[in-house]
Amino acid sequence: MIRTSLMLVRNFAERETKARYKRSALGWLWSLIKPLVTVAVYSLVFGVIYRAAPPVTANGRAETFALYLFTGLVVWNLFTEVVTGSMQWLQGVSDLRKKIYFPTETVILGGAVSTFLQSVLEAMVLVAIMIGFGNISATVVFLPVALVLVAVFGLGIGFVVSIFNARYRDTEHLVGIVLSVTFFLIPIVFTPDLVPEEAYGLPVRRMMELNPLNAIVAVSRDAVYFLEVPSLSRLATAAGWAAGSFGLGLLYFRRRSMQISEEP
Repeated sequence: MIRTSLMLVRNFAERETKARYKRSALGWLWSLIKPLVTVAVYSLVFGVIYRAAPPVTANGRAETFALYLFTGLVVWNLFTEVVTGSMQWLQGVSDLRKKIYFPTETVILGGAVSTFLQSVLEAMVLVAIMIGFGNISATVVFLPVALVLVAVFGLGIGFVVSIFNARYRDTEHLVGIVLSVTFFLIPIVFTPDLVPEEAYGLPVRRMMELNPLNAIVAVSRDAVYFLEVPSLSRLATAAGWAAGSFGLGLLYFRRRSMQISEEP
């Protein structure tokens, strides 16, 4: 059973990879172009127009807002792609799952594998740039750790929202709005020191620190920007959120997936 499931995950991953850039002249290059353009736009707005000052890097020579931004975006992009993709991947096999039985979660896992590989390319570009600036050390091994953690965390949420989206198509639009708001609740386009302790009577800094994605983004930045080994507490927090999200999400998905397969 496990071997069959793994084969299905692989097949769905290959299927998603081929479909992603079907009839595209640039193919996988879009995996690099899109994040680089995003970084350029945000860098222009926040780094040039608003003149946001990035923290000092480990070697004191690579501090540019674009790099600070990239270290957070590489994690955020993977998270959003997995969450929104989960709804699309499940919807894409709606006819198939009504005809034959197969572990439905394998289609989402396969899509996540394909998306993860795309994010690895983005991460390699980030690492290559850091090497060019001479801001690199053995701590870079924690970058793939951050990617795995955010993918697992996103999968847990993806399992849940994909079920809701199969029944209520408004879910996809609602998730898009929530993600847009969440993006500005994580220190990606701003530094944590800009967040006040309190605002409107709310402990906003503490709320930001408790955000699971904040911990994972921090692991990424420690690995390739500050060249520090992430603290054990930070890694444990991120791993705990990832494991909890994935476990609960998969449990919910398995309980509800058969019901949506029977719906017209």
